[in-house]
Amino acid sequence: MNTAATPERRAAQRSRTFWKGTILFPGGLRSTECTVRNFTLQGARLDCGGVGDIPDHFDLKIPQKGETFPCQVIWRRLPEIGVAFVAVTATAADSLTEKLRLLELQNRKLLRRLNEQD
Repeated sequence: MNTAATPERRAAQRSRTFWKGTILFPGGLRSTECTVRNFTLQGARLDCGGVGDIPDHFDLKIPQKGETFPCQVIWRRLPEIGVAFVAVTATAADSLTEKLRLLELQNRKLLRRLNEQD
């Protein structure tokens, strides 16, 4: 029997945590609570409880960090999953900025119409 320790494969040492997290499903129509068991700037280990239908890509909101991280699932051993944080590309950020600009224009038009009805 080999008693040697398993070599560490992570690029950065993870800190043990016991933070509340929220997995935000794509499209924003569903979310589920989780516990962030360990964390680095590159990824995390999440305890998802009995939830087995976590998508491969989602956003993870961590209130203690005051941030939301785009995630990709790297491994699954329920009830836990390992995730890597994915960098948001400039194109995706530009797309979101454009969507926000269009929604603000639409909001202003609707407010004008409401004011005209008064």
